[in-house]
Amino acid sequence: MSLVVLLGLVLVIVLLVWAVSVGFGRRRRRLRDAAVVASPVQPPLSYAPLAGPPSPVYVPPSAAPGAPVAAATAAVPAVGHQPLRQGELPVIGGYRLLGRIGSGGMGTVYLARREGAATQVALKTINPELLDNAELLLRFEREAEVLGMVDGAYTARVLDGGVDGGRPYLVMELLDGRPLDAHLREQGPLGSAGALRALALALAVALAGVHRLGLVHRDLKPANIMLTTAGPRLLDFGIAALVDGTRLTLAGGGPGTLTYMAPEQFGDERVGTAADVWAWACCVVCAAHGASPFAATSTGAVIRRIVDTGPEPAALAAVRALDPALAAVVARALTADPAGRPADGAALLDLLTAHPAPGDLHDQITQGWSTLAL
Repeated sequence: MSLVVLLGLVLVIVLLVWAVSVGFGRRRRRLRDAAVVASPVQPPLSYAPLAGPPSPVYVPPSAAPGAPVAAATAAVPAVGHQPLRQGELPVIGGYRLLGRIGSGGMGTVYLARREGAATQVALKTINPELLDNAELLLRFEREAEVLGMVDGAYTARVLDGGVDGGRPYLVMELLDGRPLDAHLREQGPLGSAGALRALALALAVALAGVHRLGLVHRDLKPANIMLTTAGPRLLDFGIAALVDGTRLTLAGGGPGTLTYMAPEQFGDERVGTAADVWAWACCVVCAAHGASPFAATSTGAVIRRIVDTGPEPAALAAVRALDPALAAVVARALTADPAGRPADGAALLDLLTAHPAPGDLHDQITQGWSTLAL
């Protein structure tokens, strides 16, 4: 009997040991699996020298704490730029230059960000070889002053400006998209009636804001119109002048770009807001046709067309094919006598909205603009 009891006790002990070992093994597996979920295996980190300044990651203020970085970076507009050239300053006015966006005869625009900040901006400065040119410095100073005054929905917003080591600079909001002239070269004329009308309305709104301040842009052209995802933006007030007749160019130096200049800009007449209305019409025609209605093979032929023979009929027909009502306003804006045109941006806007469409003006522009593939 004692042998049977002894064997039973041994069996009980064996079963208890087996149960404990199984339970412990399961607990270890649960802990291991939890650790794998909490800390996934990461590949070894590798470090390499950066080819240039790091591109900052902009996290929108509305992003929730701990939101994935990938979701935040998707909101950053991709702005095409080239590396800085040898000898270019890495920092101007406390802004680190990340690359070159574009350049012209007067200045260069850089992709930049303020030291310690993440938001990228566009920084414009005069080219070093022109810093001794008093007239260009005055033009640049005027652009900074004018941009600081203009506060419209369809104009570029100025953020900062100053002089660093004798070199003036202007900081503007960074816009996505590209200028109208580049879009026309790469994709051709706008084929959407809604987009063309949105462009015309937005530029009229921008001009109304400029003219309300007693200013004339005097160089409205496709290169100074940025096509962004939020709508068109009017840029570059470098030769804007007060309507009182203040001239920022040398005597006899006519401001503007030839194929967008009004007839009065070739004479001694006072250039007012009606000249911007003329240029507005030229830009609208260019957007629909692909070229200014006064484009020609020579300078003399351009001037004759502007002051004598009138716009190219096929160019006006391109606008009429998309939007006859808009074409009628364009034709009036191209009246040779300034008194026959809408007097300024506000008058132009009144003509464009004489037959109001559903929704407010901003909604009309937004809806029309959504039909354009940028």
